[in-house]
Amino acid sequence: MDNEQKKTRRGVLLLIAAATVLFFAALWGVCVLRERIPQRRAEKIEALLESGDAAAARPLIGRVDDEALAESFLARCDYLDAEAAFARGDWVAARELYAAAGSFEDSIDKARLCDYRRAEELLSAGSLEEAEALFSSLGGFEDAADRALGCRYERAAALESAGELSEAAALFETLGGYLDAEARLLRIAKTATNLSDDEEALDLFRGMSPEAREKMAALGTARAALPQDVIAVGFYHTVGLRADGSVVACGDDSFGQCEVGALHDVTAVAAGAYHTLALHRDGTVSAIGRNSEKQCDTSSWRDVKAVAASDYASFGLTGDGTLLCTGFYDYKEPESWSGLAAVSGGSYNLAALRSDGAVWTYPRLKNTDGLRGCVALAVNTGYAVGVMPDGSAVSSVFDLSAWRDVIAVSAGGTAILGLDLQGRVLAHFFRAGDAIDFSAFTGVKAIAAGGTHFALVLDDGSVKVLGENSRGEAETADWDLF
Repeated sequence: MDNEQKKTRRGVLLLIAAATVLFFAALWGVCVLRERIPQRRAEKIEALLESGDAAAARPLIGRVDDEALAESFLARCDYLDAEAAFARGDWVAARELYAAAGSFEDSIDKARLCDYRRAEELLSAGSLEEAEALFSSLGGFEDAADRALGCRYERAAALESAGELSEAAALFETLGGYLDAEARLLRIAKTATNLSDDEEALDLFRGMSPEAREKMAALGTARAALPQDVIAVGFYHTVGLRADGSVVACGDDSFGQCEVGALHDVTAVAAGAYHTLALHRDGTVSAIGRNSEKQCDTSSWRDVKAVAASDYASFGLTGDGTLLCTGFYDYKEPESWSGLAAVSGGSYNLAALRSDGAVWTYPRLKNTDGLRGCVALAVNTGYAVGVMPDGSAVSSVFDLSAWRDVIAVSAGGTAILGLDLQGRVLAHFFRAGDAIDFSAFTGVKAIAAGGTHFALVLDDGSVKVLGENSRGEAETADWDLF
C-alpha cells in the first residue's frame, strides 16, 4: 500500500473517530439538556410562585412531566389564587380554591374559615336558614355550632312574630335550653291551649301532631285578628263601636240607651236589656240608659280592661283580674273572684274565664267543667258556651259537636251564634220556629245574638241586623265601623 492510500485511510479513520466523538458529544449534550430543561422550568415555576404570579406559572406547569411535582405546583397556584379571593372577600371562590389545594399548608382550615365567613354574610343578609345550614356543616370550628343555634333561634322568633306559631314551636323545641327557647315554647303552648298551668299546657301541646298544631295556630291567629267588642244588642237596641272610638246606636231609646253621641275614646261596648256600656281608653266606664237597678252606677270604676252586661247588671274586669259589679242581684261572691281573664254576661247570668282555664258562673250553672280551657266564652239564661283551642264549641246544655273551626260565639235568648274560620255564621236555635237563615253572609267579622234580633259585622265594616225591627233596632244601613 502506497503512502497516498495510507493517508487516505488514516483520514477516513480520523473522520470516523471525529464523527463518533461528535455524535457522543451531541448525545451527551442532549441528555444534559433533557435533564437541565425540566430543572430550569421548575426553577422558573418556583420563582413565579414565589413572586405570587400563579397565572404565569400555570401554563408552565402543564409542561411538567413529573406528575407529583406538577400537582404540588398546582396546589400552590390554587392556594395563591385562594388567598387573593379571600383578600377581596369572595368566600365562595376562595373556598373552592382552598379545597382544590388539598392539604397544602393551612388550606383545609382556610376553606372552613371561608364557609364561616360566608355563613356570617348570609346571616347579615337575613338568609337565616342558609346561614344555619352552613354553620352546622362546620361542626366544632370556632363557635360555628353556637352560631347555628343562634340562626335557628332567630328563625323561630321571626316565625312567632309573624304568627306562624306551629313552625316557631317546632324550632324552639329543638333548641332545648338555648337562651329563652323553653320559655318561648311554653308561651306558645299556653297561647295555643289557653291553659295557664305550664306542665298541663306543654303536655297537651307536645302531644299534638304538626297538623293539629298548625290548625290550632291558624285558629288562634284568626281569633286574635277579630275586632273585639265592637257590636252589642239589648232587648230592642243595637250598639256599634267605630274605629275612631265613637259609638253609634239605634232602636228603642226609651231610657236614653241610644244617646251615645257624647261617648269618645271608646275601646269596647256592651248592652243590657235597656242600657249601654262603653269602656274608655283610660280604663273608665260610661253607662247610659235604664238605671232603676243601679246598672249604670259605674262612674267610680277605674283600671277596667273589659266590660260585659246582663239584662239588668254591668260588669267590669280590672287589670289585676278582679271583677266590678253593679245592678240586679247580690254580687258579693263574684266581686271576690280573682285571677280572671275574661267576662261575659247575658240575661240574668254572669260567667268568667279564669287565667288557669277554669270557668266560673253566677248564679252557679251545671256542667261547666267541659268549658275548661276555652278561648272564648259567652253566657245567657241557664247555659254557657265556649270556643275551644281546637275550634270546637262546647255548651253546658246544648250539643254543638257538629260545629268546626269556630273562632267566636255569642249567646242569645233564643239561639247561639258561632263564627267559623271562613267568616261564616253558625246558628243553633232552641226552637225551629225562631230559626233565621244566615247562609247568605260571608266575611263576617263579629256577631251578637240577642233575644229577637241578631247583628253581624261584615268585613267592610257594615252592620247587618236580622230578626225583629219593631223599634228600629235593625236600622244600621249607614253604619261603617271600620
